[in-house]
Amino acid sequence: FLFRRLTYRRTVGTLQNPRTVKKPLYDQSSDKEDCDCEGYFNGQYIAGLRRSFRLSRKEKESNLSEGKQAEQADAAEFLTYEEVTEYQQQPGEQQRLVVLIGCLGAKLSELKQKVVSENPQEYGVAVPHTTRSKKSHEKEGVEYNFVSKQSFETDVQQNKFVEHGEYKENLYGTSLEAIRSVMAKKKVCLVDVVPEAVKHLRTPEFKPYVIFVKPLIPEKKKHVLKSPMSEEISATLDEEQQEIINSAAFIEEQYGHLIDTVLVKEDLQSACNQLKTVLEKLNKDSFWVPVNWVR
Repeated sequence: FLFRRLTYRRTVGTLQNPRTVKKPLYDQSSDKEDCDCEGYFNGQYIAGLRRSFRLSRKEKESNLSEGKQAEQADAAEFLTYEEVTEYQQQPGEQQRLVVLIGCLGAKLSELKQKVVSENPQEYGVAVPHTTRSKKSHEKEGVEYNFVSKQSFETDVQQNKFVEHGEYKENLYGTSLEAIRSVMAKKKVCLVDVVPEAVKHLRTPEFKPYVIFVKPLIPEKKKHVLKSPMSEEISATLDEEQQEIINSAAFIEEQYGHLIDTVLVKEDLQSACNQLKTVLEKLNKDSFWVPVNWVR
């Protein structure tokens, strides 16, 4: 057995809590208002919904405000050690869950779509639940699992969702059962979640392999600006790039101990190729995992 040090530390004052920043620090897949505009296939799931709904899980009963609860959760994290052992997936064994997390600009949804569409027999995605009405072109269990609000809220109380939230008065969520359904078909399940949800998937059942996706930031090129307009455009681009850099730094600082590999996305095709290479190694190579995952 070996011990892996968790290099996770929270230094007071160095980084803002994600609940207090002016802009989200995670991947945003869509700026469109129609929550059916993007998704896995035919609008299945919108990572961009996270722009509008507050990530939530069943919280312990308390009179504390959300801000105080966040501070308490932060204070509960300590620098520690985790006992790990070498693990190699055996033939016939259930596939490991592949979890994608991303900083701003990562566009996880399009990456997932491309990988799954190129090999739907081997890879799959979890179909989310929603309380909104089914549209004429949609099929139950394909785009969404359509459920009543009462049923959804009951599942929330029973901790059946990895993450869930509300968008335009409709509830959406990714359930543990939806993930299990894909894995039961002997497929590799790809799921993208906000980084703070990863720890809830770190169980012997899922043995998650966590991939952090961040866009490539090109080096600054010296050029002669010809007009005030070009100066304004340049300043905007610089600001956007800095937000991406800050977003990536935040995730690596706060959640680096949960990440197994980092994928730098230069373009969709090269990122897809990188991801497929990583996925192919999952059932061939050995990896260090928490010892309680294999006991």
